[in-house]
Amino acid sequence: MELWDAYDREGNALGFDLVRGEPADEGVYHLVAEIFSVTTDGRVLVTKRHPDKSWGGYWEYTGGSVVKGETPLQGALRELREETGITAAAEDLHPVYVEARPGIDGYNTIYHSFLAVFDPEAQTIRLQEGETVDYRLLPYGDFLQFILTGQCATPICSRFLDHQAAFEQLMAEYLHQ
Repeated sequence: MELWDAYDREGNALGFDLVRGEPADEGVYHLVAEIFSVTTDGRVLVTKRHPDKSWGGYWEYTGGSVVKGETPLQGALRELREETGITAAAEDLHPVYVEARPGIDGYNTIYHSFLAVFDPEAQTIRLQEGETVDYRLLPYGDFLQFILTGQCATPICSRFLDHQAAFEQLMAEYLHQ
């Protein structure tokens, strides 16, 4: 059983738990951490969702629910390590945006999105069984075309497109390109 802390739309803790798979009351939110991982040479990491998951067989960037007691940053570091094998320190994750969105899969969600820059020579990508089944490192221009092909999980790629300028600004800052 996976537990989440409950929040209001502004991100204030409500003092009770949500249980994954059980309905939440209207106006109650949970947190999701998303990590847009880019190599030091500007390639974007995308992973293919396991066919048994929602949006199975579609591509995405890394993310998942923040579990009870975690901060969004801690959740992001854990999800990145679990789903890709990439280890990062807190200072390696750069906040991009925080946004509350209504009920996908029955849950209102506050998304905390981060940019992570990693050296592909120093990290080994390992996929998490039951979560991801493949990965690609796409040059940024190819990634932009790829997310419009219909192969990317629509909600995830929509959030990227809504905040594309913020991602590009951080990439320019941290990739020094």
